[in-house]
Amino acid sequence: MIAKELISVHIPSISFNDEAEKALTLMDENKVSHIPVVDNGEYHGLISENEILDLEDIFLPLNQVRPILTRPSVKMYDYIYDILSVFSQNNITALPVLDDNDQYIGVIGQEELVKTLAKLTNAKEPGGVIVLGLNIRDYSMVQIAQIIESENAKILSSYTSTQDDSLKMDIVLKINKSDLSSILASFTRYDYEIKASFHESEYEEDLERRYNQFIKYLNI
Repeated sequence: MIAKELISVHIPSISFNDEAEKALTLMDENKVSHIPVVDNGEYHGLISENEILDLEDIFLPLNQVRPILTRPSVKMYDYIYDILSVFSQNNITALPVLDDNDQYIGVIGQEELVKTLAKLTNAKEPGGVIVLGLNIRDYSMVQIAQIIESENAKILSSYTSTQDDSLKMDIVLKINKSDLSSILASFTRYDYEIKASFHESEYEEDLERRYNQFIKYLNI
């Protein structure tokens, strides 16, 4: 999944000739707190809701008040993990996409990104989630898969998280069974640390919580 495939058709940009108040209205309508500032295809940066609210007069054009803009962006062929990294590092709700000539072509909204993550991780599929803790040197996806398959289950998705300067890691597993008791018992027999487990009913979260948990466990 690449950036140009995730561009939102709903979130517009504004120009320096627009009033800051217009940006606030567009943010409210599209449920974001950032809007790109673009003139003739040139991307100037993102303006945030907080930055606008700090302006002395929100009814003046942006070119008169010159707000502070940040300039996060991705290229149109960047993959979803690069996109996630930029979102996380900049704590933003919208991310501009540029072409190979650094011209603005659109923006990715957080909601669209979360929906894509739900598809990639099979979040909507019935099943349960297990979070394992282990030493990095002991990590074997082959063994983990064998343990799960021995209980007549399959892995729907998985991802790992490591901490800086640490020899330990977490692995998050989405499994196609709601009753995890036998699988948890098997992992215990093999001396795996079970840090958390979630049954399907406990995993009914809204989109924003899914996004935040993914970022936390992915550790980017």
